[in-house]
Amino acid sequence: MANGGSLKRDVLVRLALVAAGVSLLMLALFLAAYRGQLEKERSHASLGFNLLLQAALENAMLKRDVPGLADIVSRLGEQPGIRGVMILNPQGEVRFASAPGALNSRRPDLVPADPRVGPQAAFDRDEHGAEVLRSVNPVSNKAQCTACHGPVAVNPVNGILVVDYDAAEIRRQAWVGALAFAGAGVAVMLLLLALLWRLLSRRVLEPVARLAEASAAIEGGQLDRRVDIGGDDELARLGERFNRMAERLAEQMARIRAHETYLQEVLDGLPDGVRVIRVADKAIVLANRAYCAQLGRDRAEVIGRACHDSSHGREQPCVATLVSCPLQECPAHGDRLKATHRHLRADGSLFPVEIHAARVDIDGAAYLVESIRDLAEAARVSHEQRLSELGLLAAGVAHEIHNPLASIRLGVQGLSREIREGRHDLMRVSDYLGLIDDEIDNCIAVTRRLLLLSRAPSSRRQLIDVGAAMDDTLRLLDFDARTRGIEQQLFRPDTPVHVLADDGELRMVLLNLLQNAHHAMPHGGRLTARVGVEAGEAAIEIADDGMGIPQEILSQIFDPFFSRRGDGEPGTGLGLTIVKNIVERFGGRVAVDSLPGQGTRFTIHLALAGTPGNSPP
Repeated sequence: MANGGSLKRDVLVRLALVAAGVSLLMLALFLAAYRGQLEKERSHASLGFNLLLQAALENAMLKRDVPGLADIVSRLGEQPGIRGVMILNPQGEVRFASAPGALNSRRPDLVPADPRVGPQAAFDRDEHGAEVLRSVNPVSNKAQCTACHGPVAVNPVNGILVVDYDAAEIRRQAWVGALAFAGAGVAVMLLLLALLWRLLSRRVLEPVARLAEASAAIEGGQLDRRVDIGGDDELARLGERFNRMAERLAEQMARIRAHETYLQEVLDGLPDGVRVIRVADKAIVLANRAYCAQLGRDRAEVIGRACHDSSHGREQPCVATLVSCPLQECPAHGDRLKATHRHLRADGSLFPVEIHAARVDIDGAAYLVESIRDLAEAARVSHEQRLSELGLLAAGVAHEIHNPLASIRLGVQGLSREIREGRHDLMRVSDYLGLIDDEIDNCIAVTRRLLLLSRAPSSRRQLIDVGAAMDDTLRLLDFDARTRGIEQQLFRPDTPVHVLADDGELRMVLLNLLQNAHHAMPHGGRLTARVGVEAGEAAIEIADDGMGIPQEILSQIFDPFFSRRGDGEPGTGLGLTIVKNIVERFGGRVAVDSLPGQGTRFTIHLALAGTPGNSPP
């Protein structure tokens, strides 16, 4: 509305100025022309009056009525609007005058240079300096006048009649008439201006004001605002195009918001923290739920803050020489960086993170995309996953320990009976003790396998017999296999296959893959495990003849939190992710082949111990 009001005022002021300028110009021209025309008409009127006066004077002169002639001149001088009347002889001597003081004076300036010219009238000043309209009318010599004035050829003019009219009254009347006409013109101009203003306001200014109001509303976020301009002129068509543009803008904004929501939901679904930093001002423009949870802050507290303030609590940017800053290390599009930092939570505590950063340039603006993994949380999740997998072995472990304990109990009961009955058969006592010792060894073996699996990872690698680790893990799953109706087979060479790795983590890899095979055969089947050497590398193969993995999801099975168990039970979705991370950390690789309905085969290749770069410490 402010814009419309400003436009209205501007148009009104401009129209008023133009109208005033044109009016003044026209008024000046009109006044000048009207006054000149009026004065010209008064001059002609005075000349006509002079002719009548001349006729009266000629009649008096023909009758030789000199006193009557003087009386006529005197009385004419007393008429309103006439300042003086004089009759001059051809030599310019005043012979008759309405003002006695002018008699017998000489006024050669009033004698025309050519007496034969006709009557003349012009504005002049009298002897008192007053402005007058002076009418000068030469009185021609005629035949009836020759008796007194001589022949016409010798004296063509008998005298000169001069009448001075009051110029002030003439000009006043001229101004009054001119101003009356000018006032009427101004009134007409104002009426036309009002009509033009009304038409301009209705057809131009008001539609423009509505367009301005609708534009301001859309700019303020009211994308449903439309404008209604009636008619079929250019502004009406402009209003229709404006409404169509507003509809397209609303649709595009809806698509943008939907895309932003979708992008935010995708980012929020990622387990690692993600933030996008605008390089120009180091401000965070996008962050997912995981990143906000890492810091213990709401999204509103994170967006817009500088990266060094958000994650390090610093007022100034990080010093590039003291920390590996992704903003400094990734100066060009496509540059990548992996670094380890310590971030600051809202409660003031520090936690270690692993950052994967990449620089991207979008529409001329540079951004840094960071994936931030909480290493403390990752270690906790890994440990919980390990404990969870061990918990699934509880039934099998209980069975493996129960049987030896039952045998030990029988042996102890037998010894007690021998002692109670007073029999001292050393052979029988020896047999009972041997049975007890063997079963204790079996319990120790089971607990040893569990301890190896549950042991926390070590940064120091050990020399591991892969075949023995596979055999131990299969034994832990033997009870679960029998329960499910699964036949487990192990093929290993006579010569041990050694690798350098963490024993507990390698066994966890084998346990995850073997359990996945069990889950893929809910109705029983065959599990085949092989350990050997291929192309100078240790090769581990675990195959099942279960239901297989559909090709469309085969590429996703190593993604975090992706779970599609064959037995229909819910899973954590971290087992294969941990397998891949551990194998790659040992410098190996893992591959999978699967056909729906035929089974799945996982293959792991690790460097053999003793090869270059893999010798025992």
